[in-house]
Amino acid sequence: MPEVTAHDPLLEAALAHHRQPHRAYHDERHVLELLELARTYAPDLLAAERLAILFHDAVYVPGAAKGSNEALSALLMRATVFALVQAGAITVPDASDIDTADIIIRATTHAEPPPPAAARVCDLDLWRLAAPWDDFRRHAEDIRREFRFLHPSDAAFWDARRAFYRSMLAKPAIFATEDFRRRFEPQARANLQRAIEA
Repeated sequence: MPEVTAHDPLLEAALAHHRQPHRAYHDERHVLELLELARTYAPDLLAAERLAILFHDAVYVPGAAKGSNEALSALLMRATVFALVQAGAITVPDASDIDTADIIIRATTHAEPPPPAAARVCDLDLWRLAAPWDDFRRHAEDIRREFRFLHPSDAAFWDARRAFYRSMLAKPAIFATEDFRRRFEPQARANLQRAIEA
């Protein structure tokens, strides 16, 4: 996987979107964490997968219709790549990498099992569900801050969040790859159940 550097035009362009003030979880820390996780769990990360990680939350409007953030993020990825190529900041990526990154980004709704090309990125994106309990709770509180304008009531937000947790538990498997299921499925399910009961 390419090194993360301050002189990476694609990274810097992506992080600029993730620095918007309404973000508390889906921010630049999330992107950098996924890149770091990939060093351990997907050291052979493909160019398309990396591009998808950079831009999968480039558009993030809390409460938007399911799939709309992801669809717009995929379009923004394409527009950004085109602009950086035109500016001479990056070399022209392989068209198949851009198309695959688009597919991966759109799969990060996590509504359906992802296609094989998107499985690893989707698993990395869901890793926080299997984080140690205190980190899991901090993640939930960050999501709460992002949704405060939609759910001024704590009770309304946590009701909606528990419904999301139940939907994840209802899946035959939370993670798409065998490696992530083996490593993280039990902890993710334990966290989700504990959060529902809290």
